[in-house]
Amino acid sequence: MKSLDRRKFLAATAAAAGSALASGQKAEAREVDARQFDRTIAVIYDATRCIGCRTCVAACRKKNNLPPDEHEFEGVKFDVPEELSANNWTVLQVYREDPKEAALEGREPKWSFLKRNCMHCNVPACASVCPVAALYKTEEGPVLYDETRCIGCRYCMLACPFQVPRYEWLDWKPRVRKCDWNRACVKACPVGALVEGPRKEMIEEAHRRIEAEPDRYVPHVYGEHEAGGTSYLILAGVEHEKLDLPPLPPTVRSSISDPIMEALPGWIVGLGLALGAAYKLTHGEEKPDGEGHPGASSRENSKASEDEA
Repeated sequence: MKSLDRRKFLAATAAAAGSALASGQKAEAREVDARQFDRTIAVIYDATRCIGCRTCVAACRKKNNLPPDEHEFEGVKFDVPEELSANNWTVLQVYREDPKEAALEGREPKWSFLKRNCMHCNVPACASVCPVAALYKTEEGPVLYDETRCIGCRYCMLACPFQVPRYEWLDWKPRVRKCDWNRACVKACPVGALVEGPRKEMIEEAHRRIEAEPDRYVPHVYGEHEAGGTSYLILAGVEHEKLDLPPLPPTVRSSISDPIMEALPGWIVGLGLALGAAYKLTHGEEKPDGEGHPGASSRENSKASEDEA
């Protein structure tokens, strides 16, 4: 019965979304005033300083008690994942340019490491589409996840422009999994490829590095404006497109989902809340009335303000 309810919930939501789009509802892209996030915590990842030691990956595993993702090579097991998963919240990828392409231009081939994890957006699309506020933005900057609220709809996975959230498909109590921004990776980095501080200061520092060594860096701080800005900022010496970092406009992507969420009939939202309650019961985790996370409170207050208006 539970699976049937969830299936109906997803089907009805998809129908409502299709109806909203078919009716010609369009979301106007909106810019984000980045100054409101100046004091939130941000992290610079400088790919030109990264040595690929994967100490950050190991620190993330230890801090979050995540099992290793081992692959065997010539009889030896290595924990060197390159793709995000339910157990890999941060991974280190490697880009190597085709030597033949570089030779045609008479130069050495380019290469770069890239540390991937949740970007912790200023205005997260994942939180925008979540019908039960299981994902929420904190005042400090991180985008966090409350598994006691999650109903498993997985809208967050579809909405994220960086394709970050992952799902525990094989777990009998599946959750959405992603970086929780405890920044153990920053403290563990032995070469200073990761540095944290107030977002405004981190952006200024990133631009200082680019101006001081223009031949070392691509002249762009990835995450300063993309999708409304992020708390994870990337500096690289290789074009971002070659690192598979999506070229995104500075507008908030969640604005696309707003009319879809507004078009949902009230009973669908009610059903979502009912499924959320059932999920809590199956997990044996219930919160007393009045308790919740900051994101949920702000969402409810926002909704109340809209109703009064």
